[in-house]
Amino acid sequence: MRIGKKILTPGRFLFLLLAAAFPLKAVAGEVPFPVSRYVESALADNPSLDSMRERIRMKESAAVRAGALDDPKLRMGISNVPVRSWSLREEDMTGKEIGFSQMFPWPGIRKTRTEMVIREKEEAEFVLEEMRSMLRAEIKMTYAELGAVRKQIEAVRRSQDVLKDIVGVTEEIYAVGKGSQPDVLRGQLEYGRIREMRIGLENREQVLSVRLNTLAAVPADRPVPPLEDLPEISLPYGQADLVGIYEAERPARKAVQARAYRGDSSIRMANLAGKPEFEVSVSYTQRDAMPDGTKRSDMVSSMVTMTLPIWRKEKVAPGIREMEAEKRMAGRDLANLDLETSNSIGRLLATMKSRREAAVLYRTTLILQAEQSFHATAESYRVGKTDFPMFMDAAMTVLSFRREYAAMVGDLHMEKARLEAAVGRELE
Repeated sequence: MRIGKKILTPGRFLFLLLAAAFPLKAVAGEVPFPVSRYVESALADNPSLDSMRERIRMKESAAVRAGALDDPKLRMGISNVPVRSWSLREEDMTGKEIGFSQMFPWPGIRKTRTEMVIREKEEAEFVLEEMRSMLRAEIKMTYAELGAVRKQIEAVRRSQDVLKDIVGVTEEIYAVGKGSQPDVLRGQLEYGRIREMRIGLENREQVLSVRLNTLAAVPADRPVPPLEDLPEISLPYGQADLVGIYEAERPARKAVQARAYRGDSSIRMANLAGKPEFEVSVSYTQRDAMPDGTKRSDMVSSMVTMTLPIWRKEKVAPGIREMEAEKRMAGRDLANLDLETSNSIGRLLATMKSRREAAVLYRTTLILQAEQSFHATAESYRVGKTDFPMFMDAAMTVLSFRREYAAMVGDLHMEKARLEAAVGRELE
């Protein structure tokens, strides 16, 4: 049998078939790019994180402004000028006045206002940390999926190269009248299926590469270098351990708690809204001498005015109820987050356990059994004791198991990234 100018002996034919089932490892070349490099790039240059940092700086300035007094008022004028003569010396009460006034809120209002903004700043800081945690998890999930897809592409590519030769052999055998048309059609069908499989995987690889670069804040069209191999992993944590980590470290939980604390300040502020505010004013009046030359003394005036919060039922009481409802809502959100996270932790732990057990089963048992079955089927096919469809089934089973194993290991790392996002920190 010949393919081009190469003679395809039965021994070489069997070697090619085995190569289809056992893809060779990639030759060492470029150093694999660790996921930590992408995470560092994303955390340093992500526009959304920069926007939240600006919001935090804005709240820092707002906290200073919230505790400041209102601007004082300067008043200048002329008082008690007779309209008949417009003289500043004719009437005893006529004078030129300059005054100064300052508004003072009820004691505690300025401090409470500052506390409210500080709580808002704390909430924004925790939201920033949550965004960082979610971004890190997204990068790890994309990195893991891309690595798994590349492993599958490598297996499919090598199998495709060999299947191309096998299809050529079956066509030559059929051309000389020693093969059957169903074998040729089956070979062509499997080769077409594996081409379609590779096209889909390569498209997925391109999509994931663009997503990984985008998340890392690098040009989307930059080629993604080789990635690190993904090992089978297991976590030394139980449900209670992870729930404890979540309660102590999850930024989203701390953000909701900060919102609840802000609710306390808001309630105090709503109660203080029913207290009066005071305005203290001082003025100095300069008076000219009388027309006959008699001097008149200048005068000083001082006054305190205050607001009268008499509309408590219409303004203050509804405000207090509103702030109390906001605090209760924050408490409900916290309880809901705790419940959802506890459920997610249990589900993710169970999924990781099942993925790892399945991956170990594929690596230690199923793939080895499929390889042994392929060896036996290939030998039987070579001596004419097994038909071509059975041989192709054995070859495609090994390829399918290798693909499924790579996908399971990738899923295992993706579930780990989701678990890290749920508890709020990286898990080693």
